[in-house]
Amino acid sequence: MSSKPQQDLPEKTPRPEQPAPAPAVERELWVENRLGLHARPVAKITSMAQSYEATSITLEKDGVVADARDLLAILSLDCPQGSRIVLRASGPQAREAAMMISSLFARKFGET
Repeated sequence: MSSKPQQDLPEKTPRPEQPAPAPAVERELWVENRLGLHARPVAKITSMAQSYEATSITLEKDGVVADARDLLAILSLDCPQGSRIVLRASGPQAREAAMMISSLFARKFGET
């Protein structure tokens, strides 16, 4: 009987537990200010979005998705008064980011 040298198999090392991914947040928003989303309110949204470490913050209108950190992308959504937008955020500060951006919409961006 021939004997083959046994190969040492690497021991299974336990993998460190990965933190659970931060829950995604989704909110329905309505554009209520008279002039809709023009440059000034969009600049407020992008500034707010850039101040959070959320991995992803997007706005969606009629199936078109825009990065909330990209002023031109949001403007291209063409959101007059009465538009319905879906805000989605995920990452470590997703809940806070969604709450603050939602408050901009609720306050009509300080406009009428």
